[in-house]
Parts: sequence; structure tokens; C-alpha cells
Amino acid sequence: MVLEIIVIACGCFVASAFNAVFATGGVHIMLATSSSVLPLAVAIPMQAALNMPSLIARILSFRKHIHWPIFIMFTPAAAVGVFIGARVFVGLDEDVISLALGGLLLGLIWLVPEGVKLKSPGRFRLVGLLHGFFGTIFGVGLFLQPAVLRTELSRLQITATLAACLMMVEVLKSGGYAVFGFNFAAYWQHIMFGAVASIIGNYFGQRFGWLVSEELFRLVFKILVTLVALRLTIRGVLSLKIGRAHV
Repeated sequence: MVLEIIVIACGCFVASAFNAVFATGGVHIMLATSSSVLPLAVAIPMQAALNMPSLIARILSFRKHIHWPIFIMFTPAAAVGVFIGARVFVGLDEDVISLALGGLLLGLIWLVPEGVKLKSPGRFRLVGLLHGFFGTIFGVGLFLQPAVLRTELSRLQITATLAACLMMVEVLKSGGYAVFGFNFAAYWQHIMFGAVASIIGNYFGQRFGWLVSEELFRLVFKILVTLVALRLTIRGVLSLKIGRAHV
């Protein structure tokens, strides 16, 4: 357990610092580190609890920049998506989750045209439904981050709006996982040390975030998501092959 806590705390620190600098992407770091020491069936629900401290810190730091029209459109639809997603999650095999998650991430990063813009906040109703559903199944957001990055919002608005929307999703997801049987109390030490590491990481990220340009901000996010997606896809393929070999 000590190794698990150390790895998760380090992942939370890096993820929180990354989020403070790049506005998004830290959740993928957190999923990558936590899934290296925990089963996906545990690592995915844990993302909700591990993400909250970093999100709270960002909301407090950038609250003046939240774009409320997107938040208002996004949240109710996300609640519906989370409820449906939680019911689906309990019935999926881990190798299927891994393969599907990797494929979806690659598709969102490389197949959505760069010129696509989401200027109307009303479109975030659909984004909320899809993000809540797939985010609950796979543990990471698949639609909100790319959608917000393709708006005309400034960098500070992106950071603040993502934090506010994602915080509501994580609260809803935590409730959904708990209702369908996941016991967060069994991992209270992981959550506690992860929270402390996240707060420290957010501080460091804010101190040095100004050194990073917009271009680098978006490039690093794409590279990071691609690497995590490839890792999950390969893991899912290998698991399926091994499973078939044993049949």
C-alpha cells in the first residue's frame, strides 16, 4: 500500500501542476499513474476523489474568469450522462474499458478538425451529456476539454471554466460510483495524500505557468493525451489476446 500511495501522490502533484499551467490534461497523468498500481476498476472511480482538490484550488484561484453560460448549459446534461454511465460502468470488463478509452482519446485528439469552433454555449448541452456518460465509464473527460479548447475563450477563461464544470462532474461521479457499490473509504489514505500533493502541485503550477506559451500549452496537451491513449490501447489489445489464448 505504501508504494501505491507514493505513486498516486507523485501523480497528483504532477497532474495538479500540469493543470494549473495548461488548464487541462492532468487527469490523464493521474489516470496513468494510478492505473499503474491499481486495477482499472478501482483507478477509474478514484479519479473523481483525486481530482477534486486540484479543481477546488483552481476554482478559487480563477473564479473571476469562469464563463457561466457554458457551465449552466453543461451541468444538467452532465448529471444525466453520469447517472447512465455509472450503471454501464459496473457491467464492463477492464480490458474492454482500456481498449475503448484509448481509441476514443486518439479519435478526439487526431480526428476532430482543428478549425472546428464551438461558439454557442447551447451546444454544451450535448457536450455535457456525452462527457458525463463517457467520463464516468472511463474515468477521464473525453468531450469537454477539446470542446472548450475550440472556443474563443482566453486561457484564463479556459482554465476557470474547465475547473468549474469538471468539479460538478466529479461530485456527481462520486455519488454515482458510491450508489453502485464503490467504497471510497477503503482508499482514504490514497485520497488524503493525493489531496495534499495536489494542493502543493497547484501552487507550483501557478508560480511557473506564465513561462508557458499558448502554442506549447496546446501541443503538450495533444502529445500527453496521445501517449496515454496508446498505452491504454496496447494494454487492452494485449489483455484481449491473453484472454482468448486461455479460452
